[in-house]
Amino acid sequence: MSDRSEYELDEIRRSAIDASRRTESLQADPGIIARYSNPPEDTPFQLEYSYHLLGDVQGKTALDYGCGAGENSLILAARGARVTGIDISPDLVEIARRRLEINHFSAEFRAISGYDTGLPDASMDVVFCIAILHHLDLEQARREVRRVLKPGGILIVQEPVRDSRTYAFLRSLIPYSAHDNSEYERPLRAEEIDTFAEGLQCEAKRRFNLPFVPVVRMTLPRLHIRAIRVDRWMLNTVPALGHLATVEVRKLRRV
Repeated sequence: MSDRSEYELDEIRRSAIDASRRTESLQADPGIIARYSNPPEDTPFQLEYSYHLLGDVQGKTALDYGCGAGENSLILAARGARVTGIDISPDLVEIARRRLEINHFSAEFRAISGYDTGLPDASMDVVFCIAILHHLDLEQARREVRRVLKPGGILIVQEPVRDSRTYAFLRSLIPYSAHDNSEYERPLRAEEIDTFAEGLQCEAKRRFNLPFVPVVRMTLPRLHIRAIRVDRWMLNTVPALGHLATVEVRKLRRV
């Protein structure tokens, strides 16, 4: 990335717009917390699988890396973790603080760069990275994540991926509104995640969302859940289709 400061300023501006448009209640839905408290291993839902891979985090230190408005910070805290959330956006971090307070959970939040969190070395049992790395310079993020992760600690990564050049080209033809995507973010390739994970032990990896899933979500939303279940069946039955999938989840451990 040629100019990190320019990128971060762009992210702060876009996030301020995002924060100003949010109208959802910050009161937690007990059903959502229950859903992510102990999901099954065979779940067809990518975020449920990410939470399944966490295991027991009761009393453990957990970094919500790129916490945004705190949705995942809340669930981590509800599962008993001692949560620190960091995000470049002061506006989203303020929403995250209010979300935790309203729901009577505690967490520490910092509006700070993901490249320099200010956290002590080897201070985190868990680093939870949900759809954040594709916004960042991977080498700088890698150094900081490894620095704060304890030996034996786990890193959960869930990221959009594009290994199919044909699909990447077709996806690039779909227009987005000005504030949906920045010029810096991009889906990752498998080899980029491999490089990010160098020196870490991969304990689990799974792909989700063949290209038909987002198409169904946009055009036939009532069939979206069925499409997700068909997607899981197809990827289980023909693993080679993973090359076309659009989301990857990994559990990595610092050894």
